[in-house]
Amino acid sequence: MNLHPWASRHGLTVLGPDADLLDAGVIFGTGFAPFRGGPIQHIRETGADVLLARLKALQAKHGDRFAPRAGWDSPLLRADATPTA
Repeated sequence: MNLHPWASRHGLTVLGPDADLLDAGVIFGTGFAPFRGGPIQHIRETGADVLLARLKALQAKHGDRFAPRAGWDSPLLRADATPTA
């Protein structure tokens, strides 16, 4: 679930009008569960704050490999996000 923050760290702009393309690329390129609609759709439906809390709980239990990366506070990950052109 740390895909968007990874892309942000590497200078990639992946949200906004390209969120659907990102989702499709991850579904077809990596085998992400298609019934979830892609990682951005999954984040928006589940709730970024819920997933962020899960990552923090996993980090506390299993260490820093589950530490949330920068970018989880992006308003574009919220369900009501409006893409910018």
